[in-house]
Amino acid sequence: MYLPKDASKIRQREAENARRNRAEIVKALADGQITKRDLFRLGLFTAGGVLIAKNGLSPFARSAFASGPTGVPRTPLGAATPFTQPLPRLREQAPFSMTRVTPSGSSNPADLAATDPKLHQGDWGQPVDRCKRLSYHDDYTNYQSGQSNKNPSSNGNPYVNPTTQRGPMEGRPPGEAFSHQRWDEYFPKTGYYMSLAQCQDGTKFHPLLPSQNPNSVWCYGTGANARGVMPPPLIKLRYGEPTMMRIYNRLPTDQTQNGGFGRNQSQLHFHNMHNGAESDGAANVHHYPGTFYDYRWSMTLARRDYINTDASDDRASGPDGNGGLVNVPGDWKELVGTMWAHDHRFFFTAENVYKGNLMMNNVYSGRDRGNERPLGNARGDAVNLRLPSGYARDWGNSDFDVNIVHSDGATDSSGQYFFDIFTTDGFIGDLPLVNFAYKPVMEVLPRKYRFRILNASMSRFIQLAIADSKAKAVPFQFIANDGNLVVNPLTLTQLDQQGIAERYDIVVDFSKYRVGDELFLVNVLQQTSGNKPDNALSLADAFAGKSSDPVVGKNLKFKIVSQLQSVDDPTLTLRATDPDLSQVPGVLTEQIPIITPVRTRVVEFGRGNGDSRGANGQCTPDCSEVVQGFPWIIKVNGQSAHSMNANRISELITPLKPGEAEHWTYINGGGGWDHPIHLHFEEGVTMNRGKDSIPATEKLVRKDVWRLRPSGQVQFQVRFGEYGGSYVNHCHNTVHEDFALLMRIQVLGGERTAITPTPNPTEDGIVWTTPQVQPEGDPANTKFFTQNVSGSGSGSSSGSSSASSSSSKSSGKG
Repeated sequence: MYLPKDASKIRQREAENARRNRAEIVKALADGQITKRDLFRLGLFTAGGVLIAKNGLSPFARSAFASGPTGVPRTPLGAATPFTQPLPRLREQAPFSMTRVTPSGSSNPADLAATDPKLHQGDWGQPVDRCKRLSYHDDYTNYQSGQSNKNPSSNGNPYVNPTTQRGPMEGRPPGEAFSHQRWDEYFPKTGYYMSLAQCQDGTKFHPLLPSQNPNSVWCYGTGANARGVMPPPLIKLRYGEPTMMRIYNRLPTDQTQNGGFGRNQSQLHFHNMHNGAESDGAANVHHYPGTFYDYRWSMTLARRDYINTDASDDRASGPDGNGGLVNVPGDWKELVGTMWAHDHRFFFTAENVYKGNLMMNNVYSGRDRGNERPLGNARGDAVNLRLPSGYARDWGNSDFDVNIVHSDGATDSSGQYFFDIFTTDGFIGDLPLVNFAYKPVMEVLPRKYRFRILNASMSRFIQLAIADSKAKAVPFQFIANDGNLVVNPLTLTQLDQQGIAERYDIVVDFSKYRVGDELFLVNVLQQTSGNKPDNALSLADAFAGKSSDPVVGKNLKFKIVSQLQSVDDPTLTLRATDPDLSQVPGVLTEQIPIITPVRTRVVEFGRGNGDSRGANGQCTPDCSEVVQGFPWIIKVNGQSAHSMNANRISELITPLKPGEAEHWTYINGGGGWDHPIHLHFEEGVTMNRGKDSIPATEKLVRKDVWRLRPSGQVQFQVRFGEYGGSYVNHCHNTVHEDFALLMRIQVLGGERTAITPTPNPTEDGIVWTTPQVQPEGDPANTKFFTQNVSGSGSGSSSGSSSASSSSSKSSGKG
């Protein structure tokens, strides 16, 4: 799709003019100047919603100067050459302590949590340093109800959005349905303030590439009023220490000021921590510029309500900071490690994440402590795996434990970040980025390193290997998939194909190389369209650059050096002669058994003319510009196909008893595309791939993203518990997701025993609608479900299937 490097200047001008025309259409759509209805009327879109192959507009149209397609112009690199800038390490954020405060006149000690108010007064004169169980939206509404003048800008409402003087200052919806579940039990001990904002001046992908305009990249800054900074932040979390994350939306209030793509509304999804739905970030709870949203990350270990409930098992624990452990209830086999968070604004996820709305979250436990040396504490040492990490700190060391965010970008002819939406199949960039830097180099000591690799592309699959300077494969050990340790480490020379949002953890031993030697991280998987990868090249051919795909080849260089400055303790010099006491034990965890399921579900992801509108004839969120329906569809249990509507519940998850599980089967409904499917909130144990072989890296391994290879399928075992609320299940090719390959699931459990009313955010508050449960998704419907026949429980859903059980059926702004 991208033009070759030696394309003639006339071909490059033709391609650039066509891309500018597409960019004008994208911007006009985003600005509301035109609708897709107008594009259909003008004959620019097909009935399926795809841009027509028209010269001067589409990259697939026949070129006026050659027999091939017009193509897409390459990112101008100028003097920027590979492997001339250091790998930027992710920006570790320092938490602050939070203390419990009981408000005056309250008998509930869990009403409020306090922080140092000096950290974020910002535009607010009122004491919003406190994070609460209930949203500040309640305070805003309660104040308004007592005023004769209902205009918040003139009646002095202290809880109004201080930037726009419209609506509440917190984006979290009001009421019990969006209160923080199990608030007192998982009361936040630490907290963070971060701003989602325009990038700071001087943001570049390479020192010799142009600085990005403030609205080309939107990313996170530290504090309440900060500009966004690249590379992305790194949040280090540990079991036993619940955390509050407050995100301030500091983006422009004018949604047309977006650099041509992206929406100035956000909801942050912690992919894929065990959190209540109100903090999952995908319950149709986007918030607007000038507001904040308080996410409580509970650090709950799954199955805490019926496994190890007395927290007596040291393996279920987090580091205490002094070599010891803080035990937690739950199943230690479900500990997670390499996680991330990203924007999840429905219908704009791809554009927003591509702009930089993401962060990495490393979760540490007694087993995976982030300290590779003996601790001198009998309990801590008996549990700690001592994986490569470092030793300057008690936990969470990063000297030899490195986050690698792999993605593909593109810029226009002036070097500005560019998102080219020309098909619903997906977006493929031509600029390989590692931690948002163009082909960097990392200095390493001759010893073991752990690399946590995230595929953060929008539509591109990758397949990575490590090669020495002669293109010979370097063996490594595979230790974790989607943040879950495998039972036994696997020795590989090449990773499996890695879908969007999948995480692979590997350990590389550089000890057999000498100072001055160079090795390379190489992508061997070629992809030229957004729907699926093409084919894998041999390592030798990818290493030599024998591909028309600019992202195939060497993307990161490792250079062996004799000494380094510690990133964990800058006063410490690390040397090649230091003993490497890290290890990769032969057993990392235990297998979760496969059991007879209470019920089974079959979900088919495909293509068609999906119905995006619910029973009330409206889209949720609004999709009024969609005329012909969305191109991506989902079928549940063989019934009617639907596209995303946040007011439609496609899977109702009723409480499971201890020892019960469901078995889900995902099916790819066609052969022309590949879908990486993500289930929020819970992981599943991968059981089989139908007639296809299953890679050793995922067989019986816990995951939260499963590739549906062309015409493929996968089956996994899943349990639900601890929390309830509204979650989603979707394709993580984020362009597919934004074109509605996504469905709502409702979990009834914990403090959410009723179906959650659907919030519809506006700048002036929340409008509620009552959701509708699809019959094929309701376990109480015996037409579609056969209950457990194994004797392990009936999985009864008595009284749970009706939307009338909603805790709120009222409409109107909250």
